Amino acid sequence: MIRFDTNNYEYNKSSPIGVYIIHGFSNTTYEVKEIAKFLGDQGFHTIANNLPGHGTTVEECNRVKYQMWIEHVMQDIANLISISERTYVIGCSMGANLALYLASIFPLNGCIVGGTVLKFNNPFTIHITNRLLCKIIKFSQKKIKNDSNIKYYGYSSYPLIALNEMRKLTRKVISKLPKVKSPLLIIHTESDRLSLKENVDLVYDKTSSEIKQKFFIKHAHHNLFDENPDQEEIFNEVLKFISKH
Repeated sequence: MIRFDTNNYEYNKSSPIGVYIIHGFSNTTYEVKEIAKFLGDQGFHTIANNLPGHGTTVEECNRVKYQMWIEHVMQDIANLISISERTYVIGCSMGANLALYLASIFPLNGCIVGGTVLKFNNPFTIHITNRLLCKIIKFSQKKIKNDSNIKYYGYSSYPLIALNEMRKLTRKVISKLPKVKSPLLIIHTESDRLSLKENVDLVYDKTSSEIKQKFFIKHAHHNLFDENPDQEEIFNEVLKFISKH
């Protein structure tokens, strides 16, 4: 089963406290809609929108430049800030990268990141092989096993040109980390097969936030805001962080 959602989500519009939630690369709002609803039910105005090239087709995703992702989230967060007394951003995977980028520019009340991917677990493939070949080999089919416990999200193929755009984005975000000053919650699961723990240390060490916290769980998968054994613990930690800051 592929978990895919073309919808954008918005809850509790009347709340003066805004929370902007960003999904990951080649994914959709499917992976973040539950935390959007949870926080909406807790009294916050939550927004989760599909990024450009997401929730559409893999071909469309390959046509997007990383600057379009940045422009999209900057417009969304600016709109939310304009109507909110306090504003927070939450991101998963590449969404975490974009959340950090926003926190380097906007005076947010808090930034929450999970499954951050600034350092890749297959650096040669990402930085060399795919960078050189993505215009020739544009897609990579996912090996989906219907009898597997593995959850699959987004497209049935990986958009490799878009993956190279994500690589460019990571370099941009890393350079921006010292400008991040918002209170920061960094979530990492030990079961993550895509995000190295090294990413937690990179974000923690390079950001300038006076208030920053690492939060580790054991059993959640990479898409850690979707249904998983640690979901309640994660959601409660996020709620506690937002309520405190």
